[in-house]
Amino acid sequence: MQDKINSLIEQSNFISRDLSWLKFNERVLDQARNEAKNIIERLRFLAITASNLDEFCMIRVGSLYNYLDYNKERMDYSGLREMPFRLKLLQTIQTFSQEQNDLFKNILLPRCEENGFKMTSMLELEEENRAKANRYFDKTIFPMLTPMVFDTFHVFPVLMNKTLILGVVTKASGDEKEQRKLSFVQIPQNIPRFYEIDQDNTILFIPIEDIIRWNITKLFKNIEIMDTTLFRITRNGDFSLDELDDVDTDFIDEIKRKLKTRRTGRVVRVEIEKKYSKWMMKILMKKWEIDENNLLTSDTLIDFTGLNQLFSHHEFKDKILIHNRITVYFDI
Repeated sequence: MQDKINSLIEQSNFISRDLSWLKFNERVLDQARNEAKNIIERLRFLAITASNLDEFCMIRVGSLYNYLDYNKERMDYSGLREMPFRLKLLQTIQTFSQEQNDLFKNILLPRCEENGFKMTSMLELEEENRAKANRYFDKTIFPMLTPMVFDTFHVFPVLMNKTLILGVVTKASGDEKEQRKLSFVQIPQNIPRFYEIDQDNTILFIPIEDIIRWNITKLFKNIEIMDTTLFRITRNGDFSLDELDDVDTDFIDEIKRKLKTRRTGRVVRVEIEKKYSKWMMKILMKKWEIDENNLLTSDTLIDFTGLNQLFSHHEFKDKILIHNRITVYFDI
């Protein structure tokens, strides 16, 4: 199948707009690979590729699903029809995502500590620092969390676009039938992505999702937790003005309505931990009408746009040579 798809692309007289854009983002990622740049610059470029890919999935992949979901015909400039092009596009995105993860995990992350900061986990913290993180959870994070249950008595909740979410599989203590329930804990977007601790001239950055997972039993008392999986969804955010049905419709009101649909549009991508709950994912795939091609698995940090917290840190500002006026972007 892949050989046939690649052959059709090679025979086409035109260049695919979407595949070409992914090549562009690959060149941005090359800036993060550039060893002549300092670690902060390289992380910044990695964050830019993640932000770019978010928008690409919302708009360009979303646009493709506007054809697939409504059985409309579409031929890409590459010469591929809807379904073959979907397969090629999503697999190319998966490959690119794996390149991002490998670069961060194997090259950039090990060099952080020698530059005065370290990304770590609750398990690796010393007892005193772990107690600080736990107090931060109790005082700041815990009051903002509301588990949302999905079972025969509760409808499937609306999960927010581009938000880190913990999927929690539970069963009642002593339940011999092991009737599992699925709950979702959305991580608040109005708190910093990392909790910071100063230790021996090194700034420790602890991902907020790791702190929540460490304290997850405080949210599910007297309930057995069977699995927790971190994931993040991207919804279709594409629309065009020619979709407006009524020419007399107030332009501003219609734009507002269309923007709101970005919160509830169909899911086109799921970024998820590699060791995810198969039981949970089976439910989500059926609910969102997706398959494994829509999944981007990761064994490191999910959502590299969260690295932007580092770039506003006063300790690193003198190392940042990329300014807003030259930030890399591309019109999709």
